[in-house]
Amino acid sequence: MIKNNYLFIDIRKSDEVYSKRLDKSKKYSVYYFPMNMVQFNRDEIINHLQYFDEIYIICNSATRSKFIKDKYFSNEPLIKINPNLQFNNLKYGQNNVSFENGKNLSINVIGSNSFNLYNIMRITQIILGTLILTLGGYTYTKIKNNKINKIPLIILLLFGLMALINGLTSTCSVSLILQNYLN
Repeated sequence: MIKNNYLFIDIRKSDEVYSKRLDKSKKYSVYYFPMNMVQFNRDEIINHLQYFDEIYIICNSATRSKFIKDKYFSNEPLIKINPNLQFNNLKYGQNNVSFENGKNLSINVIGSNSFNLYNIMRITQIILGTLILTLGGYTYTKIKNNKINKIPLIILLLFGLMALINGLTSTCSVSLILQNYLN
């Protein structure tokens, strides 16, 4: 059986992949597994070592990649993380990536660097965040001179702001805080 050299497993969210991703190539293969799906595909990923010399987990900065490597593949030396393969180190177009074995690989990065609403969760967060902030702000202006407890309304406004920021930046602050418990 002839093995291909590299399999890259991109664990970023769909809207991140839509914006910036690896182009197809005969020199490597790319699989897309969102981070939260790796746990269900762990054994299948390990079984792919019979077809590839090395498997690399990639994300934006290597933070998620390192987390997934440590949690699910710590005993698999052929499943690796390469800082040169993380998307914050790759520019659009051709990139020359170096590996620890001294080999280099030309990788083409494609996508769109523009704001996108590719993810339904992102659209929902923007709509709900805007709605909560608008209604909460309106309610606050109507009751600001009353002697009632405004803390629940302020908490609601903060959640609305968090939802709007999460939608606009395509992040999830709650999942970042609970990362060790969700994966």
